[in-house]
Amino acid sequence: MADNRTISQLEAEGYPWIGCECCKGTVWVPFRVLGERIPMLSAMTLDQFGAKMRGDKCGKRPERYDPANQSDTPGLVRS
Repeated sequence: MADNRTISQLEAEGYPWIGCECCKGTVWVPFRVLGERIPMLSAMTLDQFGAKMRGDKCGKRPERYDPANQSDTPGLVRS
């Protein structure tokens, strides 16, 4: 299913992370950290951003990438 929401729209909806599933398993990365390294990140759609990502070990595109909030991420404790 195509996700045409921009990164800034996802952040406004309460999704501060992206979860990418690839060679390392699922990796949770905050959009804030990615925005420091990727210019114009907030204007990209989730699908455009996923197309640019590559796995550290395998070099392939992630099998899955989804926006995530704190309730979606395992191991995080609510304060």
